Amino acid sequence: MKKSVLLLDVDYTVINTDSMIDFFIYSLKNKTFKTIIKLPYIIFILFMYLIRMIPLKKAKEAIFYPIVDFSEEDLKKFFDDCIMKKINESMKKVIYKNKEEDNVIIMITASPYAYMKYFKYYGLADEVIGTEFFYENSRYKNQFIGENCKGIEKVKRIKAVLGKLGIEIDYENSYAYSDSKSDLPMLSLTKNAFLVSKKDGEVIEQINS
Repeated sequence: MKKSVLLLDVDYTVINTDSMIDFFIYSLKNKTFKTIIKLPYIIFILFMYLIRMIPLKKAKEAIFYPIVDFSEEDLKKFFDDCIMKKINESMKKVIYKNKEEDNVIIMITASPYAYMKYFKYYGLADEVIGTEFFYENSRYKNQFIGENCKGIEKVKRIKAVLGKLGIEIDYENSYAYSDSKSDLPMLSLTKNAFLVSKKDGEVIEQINS
């Protein structure tokens, strides 16, 4: 079934911040001791990444080491306290307009699905796709399942989700928004694709026309 789809990057697009940085700061404030004792390991791994001894994937897993101390309730509270408050007004308008038109809204991000999934919980997205972490004994591990969800990987995951839903993108009548040209593979899936300001999510350039 062909349908109009809205594809949204999240960090610096839907929200005016990098949720990875916010999560780490939130961890320091709310899980202070447990996060501080992890700092030597995190700093070492980041140093190894800076001298190109390990890949970005491992560095990102290290930054999210504090996630092992977060319950589902903790992650929802982080979302409520930090993410929800930083949604760009311009993007709210885009989301609500597409909801009114009954378009399929998909948010896709390199940040963890573990907390980004709450966009769907609050009805702001029909589907949320993010980097997946191993989940065991009611806790996440700072270990990716599969690849970091960015670049061409976003396209693969979008197509997989739409395939399960039995939906084909109506290219002419679908929309995509991102703050970065690294998302050009995703943006190319729709005719109406836009680059937005990192500061407020306002459109600064149309990519496809």
